[in-house]
Amino acid sequence: MTEATKELKTLFRQSSHYLTGRVGVILLGFVSFPLFTRLFSVSDYGMMSLVIKVVATVAVLAKLGIQNSVLRFYQEHTSKEEPSAVRRYFSTFLFGTAGVAAIITIVFVIITWVLPGSLVTLPVKKLLLLASLFIFTRAMNSILSGFLRVQERTRVFNVLDVASKALTIVLVCAFFFGWQRNVWAFFAGTILVDLLLALGITLFLVSRGLLDRRLFDPALFRTALLFGVPLIFYELGFMILDSGDRILVEHYLGSLQLGYYSAAYNMSYYVLDALMVPLNLALFPIYMRLWVREGKAQTQEFLSKAFDAFLMIAVGMVVTVIVLRHDLIVVLASSKFRSAQSLLPTLLVGVLFYAMINLVNPGLLIYKKTRTMAKLIVYAGVLNIAMNIVLLPRIGLQAAALATLVSYVFFFLITMRASFKLLPYPLEIAALVRYLLAAGVTAAVLSRVETANAFLNVGVKGLLGIALYLGILCLIDPRIRKVATKWDWSVWQRSRQAAVIATAPVHPAGKD
Repeated sequence: MTEATKELKTLFRQSSHYLTGRVGVILLGFVSFPLFTRLFSVSDYGMMSLVIKVVATVAVLAKLGIQNSVLRFYQEHTSKEEPSAVRRYFSTFLFGTAGVAAIITIVFVIITWVLPGSLVTLPVKKLLLLASLFIFTRAMNSILSGFLRVQERTRVFNVLDVASKALTIVLVCAFFFGWQRNVWAFFAGTILVDLLLALGITLFLVSRGLLDRRLFDPALFRTALLFGVPLIFYELGFMILDSGDRILVEHYLGSLQLGYYSAAYNMSYYVLDALMVPLNLALFPIYMRLWVREGKAQTQEFLSKAFDAFLMIAVGMVVTVIVLRHDLIVVLASSKFRSAQSLLPTLLVGVLFYAMINLVNPGLLIYKKTRTMAKLIVYAGVLNIAMNIVLLPRIGLQAAALATLVSYVFFFLITMRASFKLLPYPLEIAALVRYLLAAGVTAAVLSRVETANAFLNVGVKGLLGIALYLGILCLIDPRIRKVATKWDWSVWQRSRQAAVIATAPVHPAGKD
């Protein structure tokens, strides 16, 4: 067995651990999404989305791309025999980021406060001032979560991820019913949870003796900035690509249409969140370890197998949700968001291409081509904005969904082209054709199945779609059939037990 194959198993194992936590978050999302779409009006929901995107964009500046350096330099700067190397690594990144994030947050507050009322109304200004705390907390939490990832502490990561989501729902509802029944309740509850999360992870690191402000290393921080700063433009480009259309939709079509679009877009992310997030959390540390220890060939083999495995699962998931879109909108967002259902197929496919970016850009990250990454996403962002400006006044809300799809596909293709020049790996085109064939047959069958109500439709057709897709693949794909016939059920049993243990409460003095 090659080292790449071993690491692919590691990827599945760690992804399954992260998935355990994400399942909890997703299940809570099935509570929060319907709850919030019912508590808040369509216009309020659109305003919440817009304000979050604004402060998230500024948070990109506060992070300075250092969260990427946390992952990139861990293997290189903690493998030394020097006893204080690990503590220096954690202390430098944490205290450096805290200082930068605090400065950026203060600057944003000052600028927002002095903006004239002709540009920002007083209610929106007050909301932005409250939400400005997100800038600091999101910057810090991105670094702190990165620490848990590089140490592969999936157990602690999962517990904090699920606990923060659950607490957010509780606090938002508490503020909504006990304080103000508007978007202020949402931001107050969410910010408080962010602060508690940052405090919790910091105390976790302190308890293990990993932080000492005297070990802050300016040279290491400069190295991190040289790698990370170009990725500011990458993240800003992503914010333009991801959020620029929200501003334009509100400008051209109003907050009601923005609410519909935000609901459809968020649902598309929820669908792929279960697959995309666990994979991305586990992927980077594994291929960096392979690159440092085993070299180029094993890294290429691993990435090829990981890309194929992702496509196999994602194609089936996307086609099932597209067939279920009418009922899913009603179940998750309520019937008042029914107009958003026509946007889902286009947005789902677009988000799928975005989800594949991290599988094709390792060459750029390994060879530290962060400037190239920044340029590519800016190109895609400009395309997205241009399409929205031209098409929104002419064809309405579908223009935003179409622009998202085209710009994500464009971004995927130019990223793959640039990265594969440095680190190419083979793609299983024949396997992709089989996945699409199985998905097409699944869609045709599901479209003929109908039950009494939306909730029953989602349950019955969802399970049927998964079973049918996998069954067809077993028939037409010899690799899938081989895995199915040789499945070691004892390994599955041990993995299930490990997943249950991963969600158990963490003892402060225990090992992960």
